[in-house]
Amino acid sequence: MLFVVLPAYNEEAGLQPLLDDISKACQGIPLQIIVVNDASTDHTLEIARDYALSNPAVQVLSHTRNKGLGGSLMTGFKHVFAQRRMLGEQSGEWIGHDDVILTMDADNTHPAERIPLMAELIQQGADLVVASRYAPGGKQYGLNPLRQVLSWGAGQVMTVFFPVEGLRDYSCGYRAYRASVLESAYIIYGKELIESRSFAGMVELLVKVANYCGEIREIPFDLHYEKKQGKSKMKILATIMGYFALILRLKKEKWGWVEWVGE
Repeated sequence: MLFVVLPAYNEEAGLQPLLDDISKACQGIPLQIIVVNDASTDHTLEIARDYALSNPAVQVLSHTRNKGLGGSLMTGFKHVFAQRRMLGEQSGEWIGHDDVILTMDADNTHPAERIPLMAELIQQGADLVVASRYAPGGKQYGLNPLRQVLSWGAGQVMTVFFPVEGLRDYSCGYRAYRASVLESAYIIYGKELIESRSFAGMVELLVKVANYCGEIREIPFDLHYEKKQGKSKMKILATIMGYFALILRLKKEKWGWVEWVGE
């Protein structure tokens, strides 16, 4: 089963086209799409609910107060874990070793056409697949120079402090996880799997989950930020400070399991 988790805050312009693209790209793939409305103040919730009425693969969760990107991802992940347990109980056996949890932005800037390949790579043995603007063949369009520098710089800094072999893009949220690996990380970290409320939460999730992955793959993709309508949610200064706070916090934490593995 492929579970697509879409955190959505004020994405009324891009959500329906994205849902159409995902449904088209994933034809023939057992699919659930979980839209997590993060207390949007526009028509995001109505659009998601209306879409779910005509498409049983779409489920809608909604926060009554804004919890940020990290909180929305955690809500979606916990829902998927519960769904997997329910499906296992119904079948009378443990299923879903090859289940995939895929995350992407809900503003239609991530092309859904890459989803089948990412899911296939999990089926072939990868535990984490990252869609990267910086992998050979990847591109980005419509991103202002400051955002380009911030995203590139975040990857460079994280490569120094938390190197992951072969990985170039630490901040992009377009990723596929082997569901069992992500759930194992959640069992270990609990609600602390993503503590950052800013966009640094995507880096935090990657760094923590990577420690429990065997094979990690990176594929190129084209980020189409020119398709985004409305204002960006990213607060530049808060995100920069969030990255530095994340580095300090992770360096101070005692990762007993990781240290033991390295011995």
